[in-house]
Amino acid sequence: MSQPKLPKESNFEKYRTLSLNIRYFRNCLQMTQEQIASKAGISSKYLSLIESASFKNPPSLEVIFDLAKALEVSPYRLFKEL
Repeated sequence: MSQPKLPKESNFEKYRTLSLNIRYFRNCLQMTQEQIASKAGISSKYLSLIESASFKNPPSLEVIFDLAKALEVSPYRLFKEL
């Protein structure tokens, strides 16, 4: 079985924007990481890693789509700089 690919260094800013936006929209809803993680079907520990941009395995599109739904935003808004 192959190991997960690390994010490319050239894409780090995109992942950083994703992380910041997830935290921003979660705070706008005044919800905890535990609440959003539960709605998205992921662990709160994984959401914490995503929000801090300190993940070794980038979130899949499925996770991003589920997070967008939990945050009540369109997926593209998670990647757009605020």
